[in-house]
Amino acid sequence: MISKYIFRMASSVLFLGLISLSFVGSSCNEILDAISGNSGDVVGTWDLNEQGGAQYDVCAQERVQFSTSQATLTCPGSSPITRNYTVSNGVLTYTETAVRYDYSVSTESGVTFLTMTGRNGLNRILKYKKVITDSQNKPIPPKENHDNENVSNSSEEIR
Repeated sequence: MISKYIFRMASSVLFLGLISLSFVGSSCNEILDAISGNSGDVVGTWDLNEQGGAQYDVCAQERVQFSTSQATLTCPGSSPITRNYTVSNGVLTYTETAVRYDYSVSTESGVTFLTMTGRNGLNRILKYKKVITDSQNKPIPPKENHDNENVSNSSEEIR
């Protein structure tokens, strides 16, 4: 009789333990990414969706393609610029220019957004929308527009 009671208690504890793993496991990746500085959440292709703050100086149709350590920034009608970057504790830093952004990735109505807020006196807020890829997993090219040829990109520091 006592062994039956112990078996039921052990089964209940095991069941609750297995259920709790699904909740604990989901945050483990976030913790490991924060510790390791993993840039996985920004990797991909993003189009500028909104910009705010005091500086509206990034071209309105900037496209950024982040690999694991390099970003390629493209304004329509301009040559692409490649910048090395690092990610650590929610901060993205373009290493050549020392431009730093606090960043977050969120999903709203099934659309993924990357929000970057300037640091160190860079009063700029940029919100990018994840680019939908075609059937071969290639980003759909940006629209050509030559209206913003004298505008900087988001990796450049404004002085």
